[in-house]
Amino acid sequence: MEIIVFESEAYLNLQREMLQIVRTTIREAKEEALANMDPANDWLSPEEAKSLLGIKSKTKLQELRDFDEILYSKAGKVIRYSKTSILEYLNRHIVR
Repeated sequence: MEIIVFESEAYLNLQREMLQIVRTTIREAKEEALANMDPANDWLSPEEAKSLLGIKSKTKLQELRDFDEILYSKAGKVIRYSKTSILEYLNRHIVR
């Protein structure tokens, strides 16, 4: 077995550098994901929205719209739901 010894200051510097690398990597990954996100793919049909929410009822979907819990767009009789707002809604209701 080989033992490596660090001075405490060198160890703390190594920790800081590693933390900075992780933060930079996460920030770059987030920026890339946002840049590659296609806004046209954000809109879901009512069936897709119900599936994502894990509900079966049109009434519950209507209730979420009525109480401004999720964003939607209505063009004539066609209603589309924002996938981003549904995911935000689900994240707001996480039980820990």
